[in-house]
Amino acid sequence: MLSEVHASSAKFRTERSAEMILACDITANCAVIELFDAALNRPYSRTALYGVKITAENTAETLRRLSVTAMRSAGVPSSAVKGAAIAASVFVSNRLEEELSAADLGLDPETELVFVPYISMALSGRFTATLLTIPNGNFLVADLGANICVAEKNGETLRCAGFPLSGAFDGTALESGMPCENGAIDAVRSENGIIEYEVVGDGDSLGISPAGAVCASRIMLSEGVIDSDGIMTDRDLFAIGEDFFISQSDIRVIQSDMARCAAAFELFGTEKPYLSGAPFSNDYGFRAMTAIGAVPEKYLKASFCGNSVIRGAENFLLSEKYREEAYEIVKNTEDISERLAEEFDGKYLRHLSFEKKIDKFC
Repeated sequence: MLSEVHASSAKFRTERSAEMILACDITANCAVIELFDAALNRPYSRTALYGVKITAENTAETLRRLSVTAMRSAGVPSSAVKGAAIAASVFVSNRLEEELSAADLGLDPETELVFVPYISMALSGRFTATLLTIPNGNFLVADLGANICVAEKNGETLRCAGFPLSGAFDGTALESGMPCENGAIDAVRSENGIIEYEVVGDGDSLGISPAGAVCASRIMLSEGVIDSDGIMTDRDLFAIGEDFFISQSDIRVIQSDMARCAAAFELFGTEKPYLSGAPFSNDYGFRAMTAIGAVPEKYLKASFCGNSVIRGAENFLLSEKYREEAYEIVKNTEDISERLAEEFDGKYLRHLSFEKKIDKFC
C-alpha cells in the first residue's frame, strides 16, 4: 500500500455556471471531491487525496483541507457552491454530522450540507448513494470496497447484505496497492508475453489499482505463474513495470476476496445486475473478475462502473425525489446480513479455488 500521501486534481471543463455543488466520497484510504455543475448538469472537476488512513477522528480536518484545495485548483469561488453532499461509512458520517459545518469546508455558512443516510452498520451511506443511481424496476446491485454490499429488488421487496472483504478490492491490503486515482496502474494485459499496462491520468505510476491487480492475477493464472490453489509455482513476485509487483501475499488476499464475492453473489438472485467498485474501473478489470471466478458467468453482460457513489450523492443533494427515495430505502430495506452469515461462510470456503475460465472471458 502507498506509504506517502498523494493529492491529484483534474478539471474536466473550461466553462461553468454559478450553480455548483460539491459531492464527497470517503473510504478508508481515499477522499474524493467532485465539483458538479448543477445548471449545466455535468461534472466540472475532481480532486482526490489518497495514501492516507482516514478515520472518524481525522476526517473532518482532511475534508477541510481537501475542499479548499478542490475549489482553488478548479478556480471555483465558495459563493458559486450552493450545496455539499457527503457519502461515508457509518462511523465517519456520524462524527462529521457532529463536527463539520459548511463554513469548515470553506463555504458560506448558509450553504446546505447533507449526509447520505445509511441503511445499517453493514450498509453505509456509500451504498445508499449507489442505490440512487439504479433505474426503476427489479435489479441486483453490488458495490465492492472495504466490504461487498449487495442489494436485490424484486417487486416491492428490497433485501440487502454486507460482508467484509480483505482489502484486495480497495487496494489497502496489496503490497503495491493504491486506490483507482491518478498514478494507478489500472489495465494490465499480456501481449506476446510482454506485460503492458495503462496508468490513470497518463502520468508516472505510483502503485497498482484493484483492477490492475485482478488483471495481473488473471494473467498469472493463464500463464501458469499460479495454480488454481493460488500458489506461485516458479517465482516469488510478478513484476508490473520496473517498480511494482504482485506477491504471493497479494494473491492470497485477491483469492480470499474473490471467494467472498462469489459467495455473496450466490446468495442472491439473477435480476439485472449493476456492479460498482474499483475492480470494475475498466473492461479489463470486469472481465478478469469474471475469469477468476469473483463474478458469476451469468453477469457477463452486467452494467458496471468504477464508482457510483459520487453520482448518487449528487442525486441526493440535487433532487427532492431522490432524497425521499433514499429515506424510503433506509426505512424499508431489510438487512439480512446476520441471517446469511453462516451460509455465506460455507459458500466462501467452497469458492476458494480460482476458476479456469481464462480463455473464455479474456
